[in-house]
Amino acid sequence: MNILFGDKAFLRLRDSLFPAFKEHSLDVAGDGELEQKLPWADVLVIRPMNITKSLLQHGTNLKMVQQWGAGVEGLNIQDCTDLGIYACNIPSRGTGNGEGVAEMAILHMMLLGRRYHRSREKLLEGKVFTPPGTVLWGKKACVIGLGNLGHCLVERLKGLGMTVAGVNRTYRDEFFQWGVDTFHLLTEIEKAVTGCRFVIVTLALTPETRHTIGESFFQAMDRDAFFINVARGDIVEREAFDKAIQNKWIAGAGLDVFWNEPPDIADPILHHPLITTTPHVGGVTDASFQGAIDFIVENIKRLSDGREPCSCLNVQDINRRKTL
Repeated sequence: MNILFGDKAFLRLRDSLFPAFKEHSLDVAGDGELEQKLPWADVLVIRPMNITKSLLQHGTNLKMVQQWGAGVEGLNIQDCTDLGIYACNIPSRGTGNGEGVAEMAILHMMLLGRRYHRSREKLLEGKVFTPPGTVLWGKKACVIGLGNLGHCLVERLKGLGMTVAGVNRTYRDEFFQWGVDTFHLLTEIEKAVTGCRFVIVTLALTPETRHTIGESFFQAMDRDAFFINVARGDIVEREAFDKAIQNKWIAGAGLDVFWNEPPDIADPILHHPLITTTPHVGGVTDASFQGAIDFIVENIKRLSDGREPCSCLNVQDINRRKTL
């Protein structure tokens, strides 16, 4: 099959990609080349980017658009469906992505609980055994979003001896098998965070979840609670977040994602003593890189064999179209 990688950034991965896909023909689209090269492709592999219907229409042989990553933003599912193209992402659990992001969430929880910025100041002042910190063990955490990433995080929090409140748009019995102790629907999010020392966002960004978290959410949090976002920046209203920090509605925040990426280096959140930040690297690990390659190789094999690809976001609609 003809596999087109739709971003010149994939050129950095050439030494790993080409051997993995040796049974297929590969190409990488540089700046301004995607439209020109798309008619050749059976499969388009993309990073999070805006793929329009007018662009997809140039893919006269295109059978699948495969996102490199668990996010779905930029992957225009309806347009893919209209054109009979499978739209797939990489599931975060079991591929190294969700596992890495869950660890990143815990890293921020620990840095905040142990007052890393203040601890560093004390050390540079020549002092030890101060300041006192907060352990995760015995505390209650709220995980907002119980998809694959939320599942990974819940398992790890339970292993650390925490009580977990889970929040999701829909309910499934299996949440309690993972270790969730109490459950709330997303519409009850402000009830869910009460009494939680740590609140972690693991929701997928969709039109329905954009700006889910606003002022009333932060005001509902306990004043000694920490807020961690390892999902997407736009799930949170920026103005509400700034107010929460300024007015000390929360004790601090940990961010691995931002409203603009990369963020402006002059943005105050990058320099605030109550905020820990990392450059959206939760899922950027050795395990997630190999997991992505293995998953995409298998999905292309399934497509070549005439089988449905895995983690396909529109497979039911595609199948329905075939019966019409």
